[in-house]
Amino acid sequence: MRKKWLIVGVIVLGVLGLIVWARLQPDATVEVLRARVQPVRAYVEEQAVTELPYDHLVSMPIAGWLEPIQLREGDPVKTDQVVARLDTEDLRDRVTQAEQSIGELVTRLEETKDHRLEENALVEVNATVKAIDQTVEAAEAKLGAAEAIRDFAASELERLHRIAEADAAANREMRQVEMAFRKARADYQSDLLELAALKTLAAVSYIGPKFIKDYIDRKSFTADRYTKQLEQARVELELAKRNLGRAEIRSPVDGVVLHRHQTRRQFLQAGTPLLTLGRLDDMEIIAEVLTERATRIQPGDPVEISGQALPGGPVAGKVLRVYPAGFKKISSLGVEQQRVNVAVKLDQRPERLGVGFRVYVRIFYAEAPAASSLPRTCLFRSARGGWQVMVVRDGKARVQDVEVGLMNDDVAQIKSGVGPDEWVVAQPSREITEGMRVRVEQRQWDAF
Repeated sequence: MRKKWLIVGVIVLGVLGLIVWARLQPDATVEVLRARVQPVRAYVEEQAVTELPYDHLVSMPIAGWLEPIQLREGDPVKTDQVVARLDTEDLRDRVTQAEQSIGELVTRLEETKDHRLEENALVEVNATVKAIDQTVEAAEAKLGAAEAIRDFAASELERLHRIAEADAAANREMRQVEMAFRKARADYQSDLLELAALKTLAAVSYIGPKFIKDYIDRKSFTADRYTKQLEQARVELELAKRNLGRAEIRSPVDGVVLHRHQTRRQFLQAGTPLLTLGRLDDMEIIAEVLTERATRIQPGDPVEISGQALPGGPVAGKVLRVYPAGFKKISSLGVEQQRVNVAVKLDQRPERLGVGFRVYVRIFYAEAPAASSLPRTCLFRSARGGWQVMVVRDGKARVQDVEVGLMNDDVAQIKSGVGPDEWVVAQPSREITEGMRVRVEQRQWDAF
């Protein structure tokens, strides 16, 4: 009987031991790690695309026939290099025509400005006018003499008439006096008519100098017109020469051909696009960042550029500008977002990176150089929205509130709540609850 009770006691003690052992066993195994001091950088990561801040459009300077363009997309060009040509035959003809027009106008202008014939004619006409004036003066003197003779003859005739009334004059003398009077009167009338004719001739002769002077003035007006036409012709000649010089269309910049708009020989109007050129070294990267994140970004912030377009690995850059105006954009999930462009300048452009290439940018806007940090997978939100972690103390899992500083997709700065020697659950889950006994397995940071 005693032996029986001994066996029962051993069994009971064994069961109790198993129960105690089972209760002392951890409920789960968790991976843990400790916080470590390292730089923590906060960043914004977005897709982006490469573009040039400006390009150079080479277009037709004038209307004309374009020769075939030999350059292709990607071909390098130098400043002042001939990138396209126009047919110069018509342009040379225009230069020749302008030169001939100038020569003809110069000849006409010289002829118009030459007044030697008119001046000689004016001298002759003035001399004629002077001679006529002198003749008029002589005729007036002659008329005065004839008038005096007539008056004398008239007085003599009157005297004889008085004598004849007294029968004292002879008939022969009377007839002689009457004849002398008639002749004197006729001479006077003749001289009067001659004087009138000479005055008329003198009046007409005055028109000659005026006509010549008017003709000279008219030639001066014509000379002014030819002078203006000559100035216009010279301007047209300069324009024709300039257009001839424009037949060789040159590159305004050192760069590459981005796009070729025309290829074959054809007649094109002025302003028609021919080539688009650009400087790839001026390349920028434009990222569309959410406006609430863009407020943290400033020009000069460091940027890491990566993506499949960069097979050589990430390259560095910096924020060039944050655009002042935002815009609405619908995300791939159909959500309306407010975004703003952020321009990034590459420190050095990879050789094969072109315009319009898709890349990823990581814009670092803040940094804590020596921060106590944990992987982001350690953190979770509480019911009230605060950050928490799960630590292991005395073999049990405990929920711990923490104050978080800078944070990115990989790590977070822990300002308070976790000591440097505490074990923190690397990836807490709902199965790990407050007070649960756990077995710990150390995990390396390199796994994150």
